[in-house]
Amino acid sequence: MKKNLLLLLVALMCGIANNSAILGEDGFQPIFDGKTLANWDGNPKFWSVTDGAITGKTTKENPTNGNTFIIYRGGQPSNFELRLQFRIVGGNSGVQYRSKEVNKWVVGGYQADFDGAGGWTGTLYEERGRGVLAKRGNKIVIDGAGKKTRVGATASEQDILAAIKKDGWNDYTIIANGNHLVQILNGNVTVDVTDNQASKSAVKGLLALQLHAGPPMTVQFKNIQIKSLPATQKKIALIAGVRSHGYGSHEHFAGCMILANAIRTAKPDYVVDVFRNGWPKDAAALAGVDCIVMYADGGGRHPVVPHLKAVDELAKKGVGIVCIHYGVEVEKGEVGNRFLDWIGGYFEANWSVNPHWTATFAKFPDHPISRGVKPFTINDEWYYHMRFREDLKGVTPILSALPPKESLSRPDGAHSGNPYVRAAIAAGEIQHMAWASENPNGGRGFGFTGGHYHWNWADDNFRKVMLNAIVWTAHGNVPQDGVGSKPITLDALKENQDYDAPEKFDFEKVRTRLKLSGTGSIIDPRSPAAAIASMHVPQDIAIKLAASEPELKSLTNLDIDHRGRVWVCEVVNYRKNQGKRPEGDRILILEDTDHDAVMDKQTVFYQGHDVDSAMGICVLGSRVIVSCSPNVLVFTDEDGDDKADKKELLFTKTGQPQHDHSAHSFIFGPDGKYYWNYGNTGQFVHDKEGKPVVDINGNRVIDNRKPYVGGMIFRCDTDGSNFEVIGHNFRNNYEVSVDSFGRIWQSDNDDDGNKAVRINYVIEFGNYGYKDELTGAAWKAERTGMAKDIPNRHWHQNDPGVMPNLLLTGAGSPAGIMLYEGKMLPQRYRNQIIHCDPGPNTVRSYPVQAIGAGFAAKQIQVVDSADKWFRPADLCTAPDGSIFVTDWYDPGVGGHNMGDIVRGRLFRIATPNSSYDIKSIDLGTLTGAANALASPNLATRYLAWTKLHSAGEEAEDVLLEMYNGKDQRLRARALWLLGKIAKRGLHYVILAIRDANPQIRETGIRLARQLDVNIVDVVSKVASDESAAVRREALVALHGVEGAAVDQLWAVMAMQHDGRDRWYLESLGVGAAGNWDKRFAAWLKVVGEKWRTPAGRDIVWRSRASAAASMLADILLDDNTPDEDHPRYLRAFDYHKGPTKDAALEKILLGQLR
Repeated sequence: MKKNLLLLLVALMCGIANNSAILGEDGFQPIFDGKTLANWDGNPKFWSVTDGAITGKTTKENPTNGNTFIIYRGGQPSNFELRLQFRIVGGNSGVQYRSKEVNKWVVGGYQADFDGAGGWTGTLYEERGRGVLAKRGNKIVIDGAGKKTRVGATASEQDILAAIKKDGWNDYTIIANGNHLVQILNGNVTVDVTDNQASKSAVKGLLALQLHAGPPMTVQFKNIQIKSLPATQKKIALIAGVRSHGYGSHEHFAGCMILANAIRTAKPDYVVDVFRNGWPKDAAALAGVDCIVMYADGGGRHPVVPHLKAVDELAKKGVGIVCIHYGVEVEKGEVGNRFLDWIGGYFEANWSVNPHWTATFAKFPDHPISRGVKPFTINDEWYYHMRFREDLKGVTPILSALPPKESLSRPDGAHSGNPYVRAAIAAGEIQHMAWASENPNGGRGFGFTGGHYHWNWADDNFRKVMLNAIVWTAHGNVPQDGVGSKPITLDALKENQDYDAPEKFDFEKVRTRLKLSGTGSIIDPRSPAAAIASMHVPQDIAIKLAASEPELKSLTNLDIDHRGRVWVCEVVNYRKNQGKRPEGDRILILEDTDHDAVMDKQTVFYQGHDVDSAMGICVLGSRVIVSCSPNVLVFTDEDGDDKADKKELLFTKTGQPQHDHSAHSFIFGPDGKYYWNYGNTGQFVHDKEGKPVVDINGNRVIDNRKPYVGGMIFRCDTDGSNFEVIGHNFRNNYEVSVDSFGRIWQSDNDDDGNKAVRINYVIEFGNYGYKDELTGAAWKAERTGMAKDIPNRHWHQNDPGVMPNLLLTGAGSPAGIMLYEGKMLPQRYRNQIIHCDPGPNTVRSYPVQAIGAGFAAKQIQVVDSADKWFRPADLCTAPDGSIFVTDWYDPGVGGHNMGDIVRGRLFRIATPNSSYDIKSIDLGTLTGAANALASPNLATRYLAWTKLHSAGEEAEDVLLEMYNGKDQRLRARALWLLGKIAKRGLHYVILAIRDANPQIRETGIRLARQLDVNIVDVVSKVASDESAAVRREALVALHGVEGAAVDQLWAVMAMQHDGRDRWYLESLGVGAAGNWDKRFAAWLKVVGEKWRTPAGRDIVWRSRASAAASMLADILLDDNTPDEDHPRYLRAFDYHKGPTKDAALEKILLGQLR
């Protein structure tokens, strides 16, 4: 038997949950042997080894007069990942790293803090230094002067506190790489710090454990292990010369800032410093630098000249050198020779020339600097005929072209012309305007002669060449598509210039020539007038500012009524701004009275503190549901004056006040029910009287793993009854959307910073994998078979019983989501998810393709903005098929912060030049109601549904006419209503499940589940359906249903699993939940000994039946099972217990193949 399998099995049988600790992860080394204090040095009065742990203890009789430490003497780590476990009773302690010894058993430096009370646990403190560097929950950047700036959030304070095991063992991970410091407690990132204060920060030092002075305490540490990390961080220094040429030219500082900000975004682990007006005064500023970029006037006044020796020493050590435009010119002789050494070439007077001309770069060499660069044409002061090393040794031309003869129209002079260059151009010699140099000592250089015109940085290819070059020269990794950066606007180009713009400067000419977004005049880039210029939308749609400040302040959620009026939650009193609006926050109605898509009328529907920080609104005729944790409120306008006359509670004690992870918007489903959700601070749901809500399966709706955990999705009747939990174990599922077939879609946010934002297609009763099903642990907790990549590890995608993700969208802060069923927007957006993500300032669509029992999706842009304050929060379809988007408009997002309380915006997305003319609906007739049911607007469909449902059998004919049409979504809407006509439900269920369209068959099964029909009989008719999606719904329908006939139906559908479709496999799990032994036995009876197929192994892996344990052993003992699959099957053992599991493990150890 293979050694690694044996080791893992021994771990399982010994009850060790962390199998990686047995195997030893690559590179991790234990630094405490569990028995002695070898390599550890501390005061023996306080430190010892007790119960296999380093133990520090003070008593009333044996106190310490000051903080005392036990110091690791086995080295001074620099870049590392340190893992340990601690527990503490009373007092305060911490883990010192990169520290220095100041006295015997006394150290100072970075400290990962923790304490018995939990008040400091997770904080980054600097002992005997700068004090608190970062409080838990924060992402901090410390600049060179020591100023701390909060740039984001880590795990929430609540999640960190909830994860602390008081008096128990806690996992602490410390990652120090370059100047980037991360601390992780029980799977929650507590702080993320970038320390740029070179005079105070430490790059290596001692490890030590603290025993704090004060009241008696005991602290213990065990399982201490460390892994060295390669230093991936790079340090870039951009040196911007003094101003020289006037506005818009030789804008050294502004150009450097554009490049620096792009690198900071593309390479967040890089340290990028910009030095204005020449060389940094403190030579220490270049300590540890990987690349020096010089963008400055050259010749005799080149800023490098006084520092030639120092830079030469750096270059000889491999530091990269980049020179831009005039920065490539130096005097012939000693300085010129150094440039040949550093970058392979330079501008030599009376040899090189500096004309202004338009160059076309059509071909590029196979070089990292060329990655992602497309052919481009641009006018600049392109110097050429450089003085290169002989035979271009070590030099690779990057930008090459043949300059026109007109570029030599000036008479000969030091910069304008000379016989050598004229001969070269006459001979047709290609000239090189940018080049890369690889030097014998391993250093790299790059020269770039463009950059006279500041406006050229807006050209994506011009800019990409420079970004690629800087990263390459620093020995960094250039992605295959190049170093990305967002499009540059005219407003961005105006920033940081050395000169003020001339009074009559023609910005519009610049904008038009370069096809820039932005404003043609100097205006406040944060003003509403600049909003549209910052937007990027496809050519076949248009975006329009519909409303903004000063009339509006920060907007969260919205809904649109049947008249096209936009209802919004306007929030000021959020978190730290609580009380800034004494009257309370507002629910507003915005109306366009002249059909130009600009809201010219505003009505306050309701104002009060009970809607402070409202996170959801749903308009249903005269009733308006507002989600504002801890309550869900229902306001009623009884007299039609657009004022709330009555306020009622629908749910109470649901979620935390003013928390984004709590209750979100309600929507009205096609089945006549409410759908809504809350995130992982929702905690529980109580009814309007404050009593705990119990769902239709008899479970209390509470986040306690009995059975539900984390964020959840709900469905209920309009009075709150017949309450269902549709899915659970999400993190911050911000909103839910339901299409006409009753399919459910949702987004979910990751633990910030892990690039694991996801979109989910929701299979009912599913576990969606935020927390470990078995332990409740967060995603970083070690477990067998965990995914190698963070996004899939984050959502426990390798665990049996976890639903697959539809799509991972990377980093972000997902917010409002909807299913667009309109027809105004182009075809690619129709019947697809459209979603707001305020983190990357974008609105996206996720077109899906049905595959097996699930879907595949891709992402396409709807709106992007260059304005980093654009924070799209929610979106909704209007009756005409256009979309409205609310904009929170704020400098930040996440972290429960709000930096701006005076600005908020509303945008409309539509086809170009479309008016906003909403036609009235006719609810006086059933035909009119049926027409209204076809609306893309949910509020309109609610009114139509209510009218048609109340009509009962009188509406059957008009609904049948819709059902017999060709539009499948309209057919589904009609089907829901037909099926709920008294005594007609079964008839329409049978009609639907016999339909030619699989989506209608799916809808028929969903309908059956809401009716008083024999669900087993219904499922029997579709158990062998050719569509895996139909069978998926059949399996969901069997959830919780018992009986031999049900077991046999499940076995029939299990036999149709193809061994590849995770969606179908997890649907089998839903259908078997609570009845695994009987379902599995029925399948075994059918499959017999032929279960050893990919599909059979899949089912065994997913099964919770006791009989599956022995079969898992068979799979592991099978020589045909690849080694890399062993962790997957071993993980499945974690879901079994008792004698059958023990026997299976023993079977493996004895090698008894079944």
